[in-house]
Amino acid sequence: MDLQLSEFENRVLEGLKICGVDLQGGQGAPEKPGVPAIGAAVSGGADSLSLLYSLAEITRALSVSLKVITVNHFIRSDEETCGDAQFVLEQCKSLQAAGYDLSCELVELPRGAVDELARKRGGGIEEAARYLRYQAFEAFMKKNELEVLCLAHNKNDQLETLLMRFLQGAWSESSSGIQMRRPLSGGQAAYVRPLLNIDRSEIESYLKERGLTWRTDATNSDTAYFRNRVRVQLVPLLNENFSGWQKALLNGAEKALLDAEVINQQVELIEIDKTLEEEGQLSLSISVFKNLLPAIQIRLLMKMCNMLGLESRIPYQFFKDFLTSFACKRYSDIEISIKKDRLFVKKCKKIHTDLVFFDIIKEEGEYDFPFGKLSAGKELLFNGSATGFSPKFPFAVRNLGPGDEVLCADGNMKKVADVFAGWKVSAEDKSLIPLIVDLQDGEIKALCAAFLGYKDWIVK
Repeated sequence: MDLQLSEFENRVLEGLKICGVDLQGGQGAPEKPGVPAIGAAVSGGADSLSLLYSLAEITRALSVSLKVITVNHFIRSDEETCGDAQFVLEQCKSLQAAGYDLSCELVELPRGAVDELARKRGGGIEEAARYLRYQAFEAFMKKNELEVLCLAHNKNDQLETLLMRFLQGAWSESSSGIQMRRPLSGGQAAYVRPLLNIDRSEIESYLKERGLTWRTDATNSDTAYFRNRVRVQLVPLLNENFSGWQKALLNGAEKALLDAEVINQQVELIEIDKTLEEEGQLSLSISVFKNLLPAIQIRLLMKMCNMLGLESRIPYQFFKDFLTSFACKRYSDIEISIKKDRLFVKKCKKIHTDLVFFDIIKEEGEYDFPFGKLSAGKELLFNGSATGFSPKFPFAVRNLGPGDEVLCADGNMKKVADVFAGWKVSAEDKSLIPLIVDLQDGEIKALCAAFLGYKDWIVK
């Protein structure tokens, strides 16, 4: 069948097929018997705008309905965030007027909802926004009986994600990057990413050929965000000095996924005792556990933590320390212990508000703190997460104290409590964030919170 699609639109159609969505074969989510429909999440940026227009052409050619959702998070100025939402609505109205079978729904999150959730979850604004956005997506799919919602992640997003996860020391399945199809739990519905094999330059060329402009998020150039530093600083360096790095990285991700599938298959075979799950506790036979390979042991512990609804990102070093000693270990709200012939993973209540720690680091090495592991060398690492800060030995590591101030780039001093407020640090995490203090002048040289999902403040 000749669908009269452009080269770009045919590539998107091929991407849909790779994701398991064969519209030509009648597959997709039924809006009503005999009339398939698919969904698309559109923000107004170049990626999602190319997704909207390419899907509009594909669905019209195949007599498929297209249902669009756009989410206003209210985490930027009204001019930006409301402008983005209005832009998407106008684009959809323009397509409707041109005869495309398309509808659009704007979901506006309650003002302050993202900030409030960030405080509760302690994972930062971006993580909270993503959580609420995907909640809106799932509700939209259920309401419209959609089995497919298309997201606009592209090849550049994939490469940036892989670099980020490598630098963060991610697990093998995380090192496999963004998946083209991610099923939702408890059903056949799935998120699909038909642009994942398409480069950003191709996306922009497609939009320019159609005479389309797009919205640009001002925060995309803010290098305080890890992803933006990777995009603006690391990727150009790799492009200039390491030809073929993109293909090598993508091949490595594919191999990592294959390895993860084997390990996770073995983990699923281990019997976990859920008798006390409602009380926040899981267990299994210690003899069974000790006979497993370390890779399977660690994944099994992670699985048990996830089953208990862990609230913190638990570092690899925590599990490694437990396997070395088999002594009781606790990190944030998770405790792993051995009693008689059983291994227990327990979710504890957080009690950080009265926590006080202070230590002087005189030489290079690894040190245990309530927040986890500090590795002191030419650079400070917290639970394996790099800071880019080179310490001057000896120095002090402590948590927040009354009246603490830190030097700003403009030469003025700012209260550390105000910095934490700007980062939306949760009450539970405030006393866990380490402050690095110069012992000669007593000044705070760094606030290290990126490993907890916030930012690092380095005094230059």
